[in-house]
Amino acid sequence: MLEEIAAGDSPVSASEIAARAGVNRGTAWRLLATLEHFQLVERDPASGRYTVGWGAARIAAAGSTPALIRRARPVLERLGAELDENCYLQVASGTTLLVLDEVRSKRPVKVELADIEVPLHCGSAGKIFLAHLPEEELAEFLESPMERFTPGTITDPAALRAELEAVRHQGYAVAYAEHLPEWGGITSVTCDVQGRPLAYLNITVPSYRYTRETLTALSQPLLAATKDLEHRLNPPGRPSA
Repeated sequence: MLEEIAAGDSPVSASEIAARAGVNRGTAWRLLATLEHFQLVERDPASGRYTVGWGAARIAAAGSTPALIRRARPVLERLGAELDENCYLQVASGTTLLVLDEVRSKRPVKVELADIEVPLHCGSAGKIFLAHLPEEELAEFLESPMERFTPGTITDPAALRAELEAVRHQGYAVAYAEHLPEWGGITSVTCDVQGRPLAYLNITVPSYRYTRETLTALSQPLLAATKDLEHRLNPPGRPSA
């Protein structure tokens, strides 16, 4: 029932929840009362409709990070072994992208993404984060000044918007020498069944080993890893959006 409430884009009624979850209305009412008692769902007193409660977020915050790392680790290790480049698992916290786990290259020269604070408009992870923002939030971001760090930094709002539209379509973002001349990156996003971002897979490389074109070519193994991670994170039997 929590899955069905969370899957909707708007609050749902008890009868809708019962129908979606395949239980009778009496059972649904009893279970909803229990979930509400533990603050796992919230009922709007005016409409009587339900949304996921803050108690679910509290539980998720306590357990989701270790579980995510555990499920993603085999995917990250295979991707790192295949490419022999630094590969990262990231999540968004507000507008900050945090590194949860990494697999390091055996090469003597590599880039440590965890030690670099990258503005959203000039990093591959930042771009794919922006590409999935609601339109109102994206418009607000594009109205703010964007600093130019290298000749490759995109600071024109129209140009960045056009690139973000391409990112949404292709499922990955590339940044090549846009924040620092010495490095480049490519990032994909793993989403839930409603298309909402769950986690990001990133490959970060020294720019001297790649051109923008050869970095972009890493999208094939990256997207394959993303599909694997999405299968591991999403509940079985429910198709991805």
